[in-house]
Amino acid sequence: MSDASTRSLSQEVKIVWVEGKDDTEEKYDYVRWMWEKTRNKTGKPSGAMRAGRIIGYAELEENAEPTEPSRRYRRRVFYVKDNDRSEPGGQYQDATPHEAVDPRTVRAGVHGRLTNRARGRRPVPPKAPSSVAAPESEPPSDGMLS
Repeated sequence: MSDASTRSLSQEVKIVWVEGKDDTEEKYDYVRWMWEKTRNKTGKPSGAMRAGRIIGYAELEENAEPTEPSRRYRRRVFYVKDNDRSEPGGQYQDATPHEAVDPRTVRAGVHGRLTNRARGRRPVPPKAPSSVAAPESEPPSDGMLS
């Protein structure tokens, strides 16, 4: 990771999930992320998000230093595209785009990671008991068990 990226992560104080943390973690197996260069340390980035629909973003500490020569701040933005698994008719049912992370693993200052759930590999449910019952033995004719 570059020095600017490391410094940007270290200046994060909060991840804001637009739809709320619990709803985001429930609805999205993965979100995409990117660095956005912005003039503001907090608030929803105002730049035109051409990549997709913003799901969340990082906010920086009050005394954060600009990380870009243009005196802008590098902040993480989390988003989804129309073709993502969470969207109607989305692809990636059994795979993920390269920029994906599981939103449950994202924290301020923590990059986040891919999990099996994010990759589309859901746990296999346990097998149901067999519908073929074992033959029952007949009780002794005299009613006595030997």
